[in-house]
Amino acid sequence: MALRPMRRADLADVLRWRQASHVAKWFPSAEAVSMETIEIRYGPRIDGEAATRMFVVEAEGSPVGFLQDYRIRDHPEFAVLAPDPDAVGVDYAIGEVDWLRRGIGLRMLDTWSREAPRAYPDATMLFAAPDHRNLASRRLLVNAGFVEGVWFDEPQADGSIATLVGHSRAVASVLG
Repeated sequence: MALRPMRRADLADVLRWRQASHVAKWFPSAEAVSMETIEIRYGPRIDGEAATRMFVVEAEGSPVGFLQDYRIRDHPEFAVLAPDPDAVGVDYAIGEVDWLRRGIGLRMLDTWSREAPRAYPDATMLFAAPDHRNLASRRLLVNAGFVEGVWFDEPQADGSIATLVGHSRAVASVLG
């Protein structure tokens, strides 16, 4: 398993993954997910014009999913929800169905958890907030050393409300 920086050439895979039913239900969108909306959302991040870093998850040399991270304080709408605005937030998806439940998610989070403190040296906490119904993601985070915490409601782009569950992990626990 490897994480590598996302390239624009990866956007076709991202589109396919975001449209996959097992991913789409956790990434609601106000508009239809198309190559145009994917380019608009992820292109500036790939080009380094946004504070969010984008990665492709690879297994056996093939792309199987994506991960993004960002400083919570760079997103004021999230900063009031997270326990620490200086935390590094993470969102992820394994897009290839054949790679679900094969341990790739745990290896992905372990790799990212060790790398993120180098990119954000003053961060003291890592943070993720999956939908409360996403039991697989919640289990994954706990297995990766995150502690489940506060539940909160977040308005979504499509007008719905998602109840999310905050999970945090102290950077010191990663660095040993």
